Amino acid sequence: MKRRRSAPAVNAGSMADIAFLLLIFFLVATQIANDKGIPVLLPEYYEGPVGQAADNNVLNILINAQDELLIEKELAKKEEVRARVKAFVLNKNQSRQRPSRPDKAIISIQNDKSTTYEAYIDIYSQVQAAYKDMRNELAQARFATNFDELILSQKKEIAAAIPMKISEADPF
Repeated sequence: MKRRRSAPAVNAGSMADIAFLLLIFFLVATQIANDKGIPVLLPEYYEGPVGQAADNNVLNILINAQDELLIEKELAKKEEVRARVKAFVLNKNQSRQRPSRPDKAIISIQNDKSTTYEAYIDIYSQVQAAYKDMRNELAQARFATNFDELILSQKKEIAAAIPMKISEADPF
């Protein structure tokens, strides 16, 4: 009679080591996507009564569902935003339809619920760039250096003269 041989046993001792090494490899080799947002300094909490801004102090920027841009109800291109914001805030011609001082200017950005995130970020970035330009110009005029290179007290002085007031209204 022929004896049956039993199947040789597989040594599973190194299996755990291999699984552990594969796990480490995938953790090291995989890139984890970082969520990026808009770095915005939130305003201080205010408990007083809600005020009403004068119409001449508010620049209305609307972005519709087709990502078209309207500045003061006029169709515009995103490349125009920076110049229009600067002209509005600085009001060099002292127009009565614009704020009398830069610290009174408010930029209102409103978008449609279907506006793409990219379009919104593009416009928001243009507004921030306009304020950065204005602050750099004022820093050059007062201190002969860029805003980013100023000491803290000088930065506060420039930021108080040209505060970034951006109102983000609810989507329409």
